[in-house]
Amino acid sequence: MQLHTIAPALLVLAIALSWPPFSSIFRGETQAAVATAPLTMIASAVSLSALGLAFAGNGPWLGMLIAALGLLLGWTMRTPAPPFAISLSALSLAAYLQFGPPTLF
Repeated sequence: MQLHTIAPALLVLAIALSWPPFSSIFRGETQAAVATAPLTMIASAVSLSALGLAFAGNGPWLGMLIAALGLLLGWTMRTPAPPFAISLSALSLAAYLQFGPPTLF
């Protein structure tokens, strides 16, 4: 029972921590060096993977709730994410893959 509440929270955390660097590549004032940095690429991969898994493993309604919470938390941060935040988002995505719904595997 407890894993059913932890798994979506891990996805929310992964989306929230990786969203600011991912969304920065779409802003006009972002420098090309920042947009093509390895840290930004990792954040983009984590963000898109977590968004996809939110809908794939949890159904449309819970997926929308997970995505909305993650995007809202990521939007409120708005600061450039330090490497620790990107590492934590990747770890939370990996933990979700370990503890997520068994229908994914």
